[in-house]
Amino acid sequence: MSNRIRSLLLLTAVLGGAVIAAVTLLRLLAPDAVAWTDDLAPTFLERVGGTTAESVIVLCAALGAVAVAVLAATTLRTTNSSLTALRVVGLLVAAIIAFGTPGGVIPAAGYTFALLVPIGIVVATTLLAIRRPWIGVPVALLVIAVVVYAATNLEGASLLPSILAAMVGILPTMLMSLAHALTAASLLTWVIGVSVDTRGSFARGVLRHRVAITVVAALCAVPYTFARLTWLTPWPMFGGSAEMFAESPGTQLTGLMLGSAILFGGVLTLGLVRPWGERFPRWMAGLGGRAVPPALAILPAGFVSVLFTAGGIEFAAEGLGSPAGTVDTLYVMAMFPFWLWGPLLGLAAWAYAMHRADRAAPAQDAEDKAARARAMAHLAEIESREA
Repeated sequence: MSNRIRSLLLLTAVLGGAVIAAVTLLRLLAPDAVAWTDDLAPTFLERVGGTTAESVIVLCAALGAVAVAVLAATTLRTTNSSLTALRVVGLLVAAIIAFGTPGGVIPAAGYTFALLVPIGIVVATTLLAIRRPWIGVPVALLVIAVVVYAATNLEGASLLPSILAAMVGILPTMLMSLAHALTAASLLTWVIGVSVDTRGSFARGVLRHRVAITVVAALCAVPYTFARLTWLTPWPMFGGSAEMFAESPGTQLTGLMLGSAILFGGVLTLGLVRPWGERFPRWMAGLGGRAVPPALAILPAGFVSVLFTAGGIEFAAEGLGSPAGTVDTLYVMAMFPFWLWGPLLGLAAWAYAMHRADRAAPAQDAEDKAARARAMAHLAEIESREA
Protein backbone atom coordinates (compact mmCIF):
# COMPACT_ATOMS: atom_id res chain seq x y z
CA MET A 1 0.00 0.00 0.00
CA SER A 2 1.42 3.36 -1.06
CA ASN A 3 2.33 6.09 1.39
CA ARG A 4 -0.31 8.30 -0.22
CA ILE A 5 -3.08 5.80 0.52
CA ARG A 6 -1.85 5.28 4.06
CA SER A 7 -1.80 9.03 4.66
CA LEU A 8 -5.36 9.28 3.31
CA LEU A 9 -6.50 6.49 5.63
CA LEU A 10 -4.91 8.11 8.67
CA LEU A 11 -6.38 11.49 7.76
CA THR A 12 -9.83 9.90 7.45
CA ALA A 13 -9.39 8.27 10.87
CA VAL A 14 -8.42 11.63 12.39
CA LEU A 15 -11.36 13.49 10.88
CA GLY A 16 -13.86 10.73 11.60
CA GLY A 17 -12.62 10.27 15.15
CA ALA A 18 -12.82 14.02 15.75
CA VAL A 19 -16.42 14.18 14.50
CA ILE A 20 -17.49 11.20 16.62
CA ALA A 21 -15.73 12.61 19.67
CA ALA A 22 -17.33 16.05 19.22
CA VAL A 23 -20.86 14.69 18.81
CA THR A 24 -20.46 12.23 21.69
CA LEU A 25 -19.05 14.91 24.00
CA LEU A 26 -21.99 17.18 23.20
CA ARG A 27 -24.39 14.34 23.94
CA LEU A 28 -22.81 14.02 27.37
CA LEU A 29 -22.45 17.70 28.28
CA ALA A 30 -25.00 19.59 26.18
CA PRO A 31 -27.58 17.15 24.79
CA ASP A 32 -29.89 19.97 23.67
CA ALA A 33 -27.22 21.11 21.22
CA VAL A 34 -27.44 17.78 19.39
CA ALA A 35 -31.11 16.99 19.92
CA TRP A 36 -31.21 15.25 16.54
CA THR A 37 -29.19 12.40 18.04
CA ASP A 38 -32.24 11.44 20.11
CA ASP A 39 -33.63 9.78 16.99
CA LEU A 40 -30.57 7.57 16.54
CA ALA A 41 -31.25 3.87 16.98
CA PRO A 42 -29.52 2.30 20.00
CA THR A 43 -26.03 0.97 19.40
CA PHE A 44 -24.83 -2.47 20.39
CA LEU A 45 -22.75 -0.97 23.22
CA GLU A 46 -25.73 1.04 24.41
CA ARG A 47 -27.87 -2.08 24.68
CA VAL A 48 -25.16 -3.79 26.70
CA GLY A 49 -23.97 -1.03 29.02
CA GLY A 50 -26.47 1.82 28.89
CA THR A 51 -26.40 5.25 27.27
CA THR A 52 -23.90 7.01 29.53
CA ALA A 53 -21.40 4.15 29.62
CA GLU A 54 -21.68 3.76 25.85
CA SER A 55 -21.03 7.46 25.29
CA VAL A 56 -17.95 7.44 27.52
CA ILE A 57 -16.53 4.33 25.86
CA VAL A 58 -17.15 5.67 22.34
CA LEU A 59 -15.65 9.05 23.30
CA CYS A 60 -12.47 7.37 24.52
CA ALA A 61 -12.32 5.20 21.41
CA ALA A 62 -12.79 8.19 19.10
CA LEU A 63 -9.99 10.08 20.86
CA GLY A 64 -7.92 6.90 20.66
CA ALA A 65 -8.51 6.75 16.90
CA VAL A 66 -7.21 10.30 16.55
CA ALA A 67 -4.19 9.51 18.71
CA VAL A 68 -3.31 6.30 16.84
CA ALA A 69 -3.63 8.02 13.46
CA VAL A 70 -1.53 11.01 14.52
CA LEU A 71 1.19 8.83 16.04
CA ALA A 72 1.25 6.60 12.98
CA ALA A 73 1.51 9.59 10.65
CA THR A 74 4.08 11.62 12.58
CA THR A 75 6.42 8.88 13.78
CA LEU A 76 9.08 8.66 11.11
CA ARG A 77 11.04 5.83 12.65
CA THR A 78 8.93 3.22 14.37
CA THR A 79 10.33 0.16 16.09
CA ASN A 80 8.65 -3.19 15.62
CA SER A 81 7.37 -3.20 19.18
CA SER A 82 5.83 0.27 18.99
CA LEU A 83 4.29 -0.50 15.58
CA THR A 84 2.81 -3.70 16.98
CA ALA A 85 1.35 -1.74 19.89
CA LEU A 86 -0.16 0.81 17.52
CA ARG A 87 -1.69 -1.98 15.43
CA VAL A 88 -3.24 -3.66 18.47
CA VAL A 89 -4.63 -0.38 19.82
CA GLY A 90 -5.86 0.54 16.34
CA LEU A 91 -7.77 -2.74 16.00
CA LEU A 92 -9.25 -2.37 19.49
CA VAL A 93 -10.33 1.21 18.83
CA ALA A 94 -11.77 0.25 15.45
CA ALA A 95 -13.81 -2.55 17.05
CA ILE A 96 -15.24 -0.25 19.74
CA ILE A 97 -16.15 2.42 17.19
CA ALA A 98 -17.77 -0.22 14.96
CA PHE A 99 -19.87 -1.59 17.82
CA GLY A 100 -20.80 1.98 18.72
CA THR A 101 -22.37 2.49 15.28
CA PRO A 102 -26.03 3.58 15.49
CA GLY A 103 -28.45 0.71 14.91
CA GLY A 104 -30.16 0.05 11.61
CA VAL A 105 -26.97 0.45 9.59
CA ILE A 106 -27.49 -2.70 7.50
CA PRO A 107 -30.87 -1.68 6.00
CA ALA A 108 -29.52 1.79 5.16
CA ALA A 109 -26.40 0.29 3.59
CA GLY A 110 -28.50 -2.27 1.74
CA TYR A 111 -30.74 0.32 0.12
CA THR A 112 -27.72 2.46 -0.77
CA PHE A 113 -25.94 -0.44 -2.45
CA ALA A 114 -29.17 -1.52 -4.15
CA LEU A 115 -29.28 1.90 -5.81
CA LEU A 116 -25.60 1.70 -6.79
CA VAL A 117 -25.87 -1.72 -8.42
CA PRO A 118 -27.93 -0.48 -11.43
CA ILE A 119 -25.38 2.29 -11.93
CA GLY A 120 -22.59 -0.27 -11.91
CA ILE A 121 -24.48 -2.41 -14.43
CA VAL A 122 -24.90 0.57 -16.75
CA VAL A 123 -21.20 1.47 -16.53
CA ALA A 124 -20.06 -2.14 -17.09
CA THR A 125 -22.47 -2.56 -20.01
CA THR A 126 -21.21 0.66 -21.60
CA LEU A 127 -17.57 -0.44 -21.32
CA LEU A 128 -18.49 -3.83 -22.78
CA ALA A 129 -20.38 -2.23 -25.67
CA ILE A 130 -17.40 -0.01 -26.51
CA ARG A 131 -14.86 -2.84 -26.49
CA ARG A 132 -17.04 -5.68 -27.82
CA PRO A 133 -20.16 -4.21 -29.42
CA TRP A 134 -21.40 -7.54 -30.80
CA ILE A 135 -21.89 -8.65 -27.19
CA GLY A 136 -22.34 -5.32 -25.43
CA VAL A 137 -25.13 -3.95 -27.63
CA PRO A 138 -27.47 -6.95 -27.09
CA VAL A 139 -26.69 -6.84 -23.36
CA ALA A 140 -27.46 -3.11 -23.32
CA LEU A 141 -30.78 -3.73 -25.08
CA LEU A 142 -31.62 -6.42 -22.52
CA VAL A 143 -30.80 -4.04 -19.65
CA ILE A 144 -33.00 -1.35 -21.21
CA ALA A 145 -35.85 -3.84 -21.61
CA VAL A 146 -35.59 -4.87 -17.95
CA VAL A 147 -35.59 -1.23 -16.83
CA VAL A 148 -38.62 -0.42 -18.98
CA TYR A 149 -40.50 -3.45 -17.69
CA ALA A 150 -39.70 -2.59 -14.07
CA ALA A 151 -40.75 1.03 -14.59
CA THR A 152 -44.06 0.18 -16.26
CA ASN A 153 -45.13 -3.00 -14.48
CA LEU A 154 -43.42 -2.99 -11.07
CA GLU A 155 -43.86 0.66 -10.02
CA GLY A 156 -40.18 1.24 -10.73
CA ALA A 157 -40.76 4.85 -11.74
CA SER A 158 -41.96 5.76 -8.24
CA LEU A 159 -39.60 3.44 -6.38
CA LEU A 160 -36.50 5.63 -6.58
CA PRO A 161 -38.21 8.76 -5.15
CA SER A 162 -39.76 6.71 -2.34
CA ILE A 163 -36.42 5.14 -1.40
CA LEU A 164 -34.66 8.50 -1.48
CA ALA A 165 -37.41 10.03 0.66
CA ALA A 166 -37.05 7.23 3.19
CA MET A 167 -33.27 7.68 3.23
CA VAL A 168 -33.67 11.41 3.86
CA GLY A 169 -35.72 10.53 6.92
CA ILE A 170 -32.86 8.50 8.37
CA LEU A 171 -30.15 10.91 7.22
CA PRO A 172 -28.77 11.61 10.74
CA THR A 173 -28.39 7.89 11.37
CA MET A 174 -26.75 7.38 7.99
CA LEU A 175 -24.26 10.20 8.52
CA MET A 176 -23.28 9.02 12.01
CA SER A 177 -23.08 5.43 10.79
CA LEU A 178 -20.89 6.61 7.93
CA ALA A 179 -18.58 8.44 10.33
CA HIS A 180 -18.24 5.33 12.52
CA ALA A 181 -17.77 2.96 9.58
CA LEU A 182 -15.23 5.17 7.79
CA THR A 183 -13.19 5.69 10.95
CA ALA A 184 -13.16 2.01 11.88
CA ALA A 185 -12.55 0.90 8.29
CA SER A 186 -9.69 3.36 7.85
CA LEU A 187 -7.94 2.04 10.94
CA LEU A 188 -8.62 -1.56 9.91
CA THR A 189 -7.27 -0.97 6.39
CA TRP A 190 -4.20 0.83 7.79
CA VAL A 191 -3.52 -2.15 10.06
CA ILE A 192 -3.86 -4.46 7.04
CA GLY A 193 -1.39 -2.29 5.13
CA VAL A 194 1.27 -2.24 7.83
CA SER A 195 0.78 -5.94 8.58
CA VAL A 196 1.69 -7.05 5.07
CA ASP A 197 5.44 -7.16 5.73
CA THR A 198 5.34 -8.38 9.35
CA ARG A 199 3.74 -11.81 9.32
CA GLY A 200 3.32 -14.17 12.20
CA SER A 201 1.97 -17.70 12.08
CA PHE A 202 -1.63 -16.47 12.04
CA ALA A 203 -1.00 -14.17 9.08
CA ARG A 204 0.72 -16.97 7.18
CA GLY A 205 -2.25 -19.23 7.88
CA VAL A 206 -4.68 -16.60 6.60
CA LEU A 207 -2.64 -16.22 3.42
CA ARG A 208 -2.36 -19.98 2.94
CA HIS A 209 -6.13 -20.47 3.23
CA ARG A 210 -7.16 -17.24 1.53
CA VAL A 211 -9.16 -18.98 -1.20
CA ALA A 212 -11.23 -20.99 1.28
CA ILE A 213 -11.80 -17.94 3.49
CA THR A 214 -12.90 -15.82 0.55
CA VAL A 215 -15.18 -18.48 -0.94
CA VAL A 216 -16.93 -19.05 2.39
CA ALA A 217 -17.36 -15.29 2.75
CA ALA A 218 -18.89 -15.06 -0.73
CA LEU A 219 -21.24 -17.97 0.02
CA CYS A 220 -22.74 -15.88 2.82
CA ALA A 221 -24.66 -14.09 0.06
CA VAL A 222 -26.48 -17.28 -0.97
CA PRO A 223 -29.29 -17.56 1.65
CA TYR A 224 -30.69 -14.06 1.20
CA THR A 225 -30.19 -14.08 -2.58
CA PHE A 226 -32.00 -17.41 -2.88
CA ALA A 227 -34.88 -16.18 -0.71
CA ARG A 228 -35.32 -13.10 -2.88
CA LEU A 229 -35.15 -15.17 -6.09
CA THR A 230 -38.15 -17.13 -4.84
CA TRP A 231 -40.09 -13.86 -5.12
CA LEU A 232 -40.13 -14.56 -8.85
CA THR A 233 -42.03 -17.80 -8.20
CA PRO A 234 -45.51 -18.48 -6.77
CA TRP A 235 -43.81 -19.60 -3.54
CA PRO A 236 -41.95 -16.57 -2.16
CA MET A 237 -39.83 -17.09 0.95
CA PHE A 238 -38.91 -14.70 3.76
CA GLY A 239 -41.87 -12.35 3.60
CA GLY A 240 -44.18 -11.39 0.80
CA SER A 241 -46.92 -13.25 -0.98
CA ALA A 242 -48.42 -13.42 -4.42
CA GLU A 243 -51.37 -11.35 -3.21
CA MET A 244 -49.08 -8.68 -1.77
CA PHE A 245 -47.05 -8.46 -4.95
CA ALA A 246 -50.22 -8.15 -7.03
CA GLU A 247 -51.37 -5.21 -4.89
CA SER A 248 -47.91 -3.63 -4.48
CA PRO A 249 -45.50 -4.59 -7.29
CA GLY A 250 -42.99 -2.06 -5.93
CA THR A 251 -42.51 -4.27 -2.87
CA GLN A 252 -41.48 -7.16 -5.10
CA LEU A 253 -39.10 -4.93 -7.07
CA THR A 254 -37.54 -3.60 -3.85
CA GLY A 255 -36.89 -7.13 -2.59
CA LEU A 256 -35.38 -8.16 -5.92
CA MET A 257 -33.11 -5.09 -5.92
CA LEU A 258 -31.90 -5.89 -2.41
CA GLY A 259 -31.31 -9.50 -3.44
CA SER A 260 -29.31 -8.38 -6.47
CA ALA A 261 -27.24 -6.08 -4.24
CA ILE A 262 -26.33 -8.97 -1.95
CA LEU A 263 -25.58 -11.17 -4.97
CA PHE A 264 -23.22 -8.57 -6.45
CA GLY A 265 -21.59 -8.25 -3.03
CA GLY A 266 -20.86 -11.98 -3.08
CA VAL A 267 -19.45 -11.77 -6.61
CA LEU A 268 -17.22 -8.84 -5.67
CA THR A 269 -16.01 -10.80 -2.66
CA LEU A 270 -14.86 -13.57 -5.00
CA GLY A 271 -12.82 -10.96 -6.86
CA LEU A 272 -10.34 -11.05 -4.00
CA VAL A 273 -9.14 -14.46 -5.26
CA ARG A 274 -9.98 -14.26 -8.95
CA PRO A 275 -7.70 -12.98 -11.75
CA TRP A 276 -10.07 -10.09 -12.52
CA GLY A 277 -9.48 -8.92 -8.97
CA GLU A 278 -5.83 -8.31 -9.93
CA ARG A 279 -6.25 -7.18 -13.54
CA PHE A 280 -9.26 -5.56 -15.11
CA PRO A 281 -11.00 -7.89 -17.60
CA ARG A 282 -10.10 -7.39 -21.26
CA TRP A 283 -13.65 -6.44 -22.19
CA MET A 284 -13.55 -3.26 -20.09
CA ALA A 285 -12.77 -0.46 -22.53
CA GLY A 286 -10.00 1.81 -21.31
CA LEU A 287 -9.18 -0.43 -18.35
CA GLY A 288 -8.87 -3.95 -19.73
CA GLY A 289 -5.55 -5.60 -18.96
CA ARG A 290 -4.39 -2.97 -16.50
CA ALA A 291 -3.48 -3.92 -12.94
CA VAL A 292 -6.20 -3.28 -10.37
CA PRO A 293 -4.82 -0.92 -7.72
CA PRO A 294 -4.77 -2.96 -4.48
CA ALA A 295 -6.43 -0.11 -2.60
CA LEU A 296 -9.41 -0.27 -4.97
CA ALA A 297 -10.24 -3.70 -3.55
CA ILE A 298 -8.91 -3.38 0.00
CA LEU A 299 -10.60 -0.10 0.94
CA PRO A 300 -14.19 -1.10 0.03
CA ALA A 301 -13.67 -4.56 1.52
CA GLY A 302 -12.50 -3.05 4.80
CA PHE A 303 -15.43 -0.63 4.86
CA VAL A 304 -18.03 -3.33 4.16
CA SER A 305 -16.35 -5.66 6.64
CA VAL A 306 -16.90 -3.14 9.41
CA LEU A 307 -20.53 -2.55 8.39
CA PHE A 308 -21.32 -6.26 8.16
CA THR A 309 -19.63 -7.18 11.44
CA ALA A 310 -21.34 -4.42 13.40
CA GLY A 311 -24.68 -5.01 11.69
CA GLY A 312 -24.50 -8.77 12.07
CA ILE A 313 -23.87 -8.57 15.80
CA GLU A 314 -26.65 -5.98 16.05
CA PHE A 315 -29.04 -8.41 14.36
CA ALA A 316 -28.03 -11.17 16.75
CA ALA A 317 -28.38 -8.93 19.81
CA GLU A 318 -31.81 -7.72 18.73
CA GLY A 319 -33.00 -11.25 18.10
CA LEU A 320 -31.72 -12.68 21.38
CA GLY A 321 -33.32 -9.81 23.29
CA SER A 322 -36.69 -10.06 21.57
CA PRO A 323 -39.65 -12.24 22.55
CA ALA A 324 -39.56 -13.97 19.16
CA GLY A 325 -37.46 -16.80 20.52
CA THR A 326 -34.20 -18.54 19.73
CA VAL A 327 -35.51 -20.38 16.66
CA ASP A 328 -36.59 -17.18 14.93
CA THR A 329 -33.30 -15.54 15.86
CA LEU A 330 -31.28 -18.40 14.38
CA TYR A 331 -33.42 -18.23 11.25
CA VAL A 332 -32.72 -14.52 10.81
CA MET A 333 -29.01 -15.03 11.52
CA ALA A 334 -28.89 -17.77 8.87
CA MET A 335 -30.74 -15.60 6.37
CA PHE A 336 -28.50 -12.60 7.13
CA PRO A 337 -25.09 -14.13 7.99
CA PHE A 338 -23.40 -10.74 8.17
CA TRP A 339 -21.94 -11.76 11.55
CA LEU A 340 -19.83 -14.29 9.60
CA TRP A 341 -19.43 -12.43 6.30
CA GLY A 342 -17.97 -9.34 7.96
CA PRO A 343 -15.03 -10.94 9.81
CA LEU A 344 -14.28 -13.30 6.91
CA LEU A 345 -14.30 -10.38 4.48
CA GLY A 346 -11.78 -8.56 6.67
CA LEU A 347 -9.53 -11.63 6.68
CA ALA A 348 -9.97 -12.03 2.91
CA ALA A 349 -8.96 -8.41 2.34
CA TRP A 350 -5.89 -8.92 4.53
CA ALA A 351 -4.94 -12.06 2.59
CA TYR A 352 -5.50 -10.20 -0.69
CA ALA A 353 -3.15 -7.42 0.44
CA MET A 354 -0.45 -9.94 1.39
CA HIS A 355 -0.91 -11.81 -1.90
CA ARG A 356 -0.65 -8.65 -3.99
CA ALA A 357 2.46 -7.60 -2.05
CA ASP A 358 4.07 -10.98 -2.75
CA ARG A 359 3.20 -10.70 -6.44
CA ALA A 360 4.57 -7.17 -6.64
CA ALA A 361 7.87 -7.94 -4.89
CA PRO A 362 9.54 -9.90 -7.76
CA ALA A 363 8.38 -7.33 -10.30
CA GLN A 364 9.80 -4.54 -8.16
CA ASP A 365 13.09 -6.42 -7.75
CA ALA A 366 13.31 -6.94 -11.50
CA GLU A 367 12.59 -3.26 -12.10
CA ASP A 368 15.28 -2.25 -9.58
CA LYS A 369 17.80 -4.58 -11.23
CA ALA A 370 16.95 -3.19 -14.66
CA ALA A 371 17.36 0.37 -13.35
CA ARG A 372 20.76 -0.50 -11.85
CA ALA A 373 21.83 -2.15 -15.10
CA ARG A 374 20.84 0.93 -17.08
CA ALA A 375 22.75 3.14 -14.66
CA MET A 376 25.86 0.96 -14.90
CA ALA A 377 25.66 0.93 -18.70
CA HIS A 378 25.31 4.71 -18.71
CA LEU A 379 28.38 5.09 -16.46
CA ALA A 380 30.37 2.70 -18.63
CA GLU A 381 29.44 4.71 -21.73
CA ILE A 382 30.60 7.93 -20.05
CA GLU A 383 33.90 6.33 -18.99
CA SER A 384 34.52 5.01 -22.50
CA ARG A 385 33.93 8.45 -24.00
CA GLU A 386 36.33 10.05 -21.53
CA ALA A 387 38.96 7.42 -22.27
